[in-house]
Amino acid sequence: MSELWISLCPETEFELGKAKVAKGEESGKRYQIAVFKTAEGRYDAVDNLCPHEGYPLVQGYVKDCVLTCAWHNFKFRLDDGECIKGDEAVAVYPTRVR
Repeated sequence: MSELWISLCPETEFELGKAKVAKGEESGKRYQIAVFKTAEGRYDAVDNLCPHEGYPLVQGYVKDCVLTCAWHNFKFRLDDGECIKGDEAVAVYPTRVR
């Protein structure tokens, strides 16, 4: 994806550990990005589709900045997408609050 910023929602609509999904299309390709607010006050964005089997990561849960897929228990670090339980990293995206 090129550098494209997507407005999602007011900060007050985020709950800790829960995600909002940004959906869009670029160059004919659809995407979904899950944006999580962590207890540390960060906003982390990852591809919403688990690289394992494509289940929605928005339904997972976050603890200590680690996202756990609700379907097969794969675990991903939100800061860099590294898979710490499973076999394939998830794409991460920059965030900003305005």
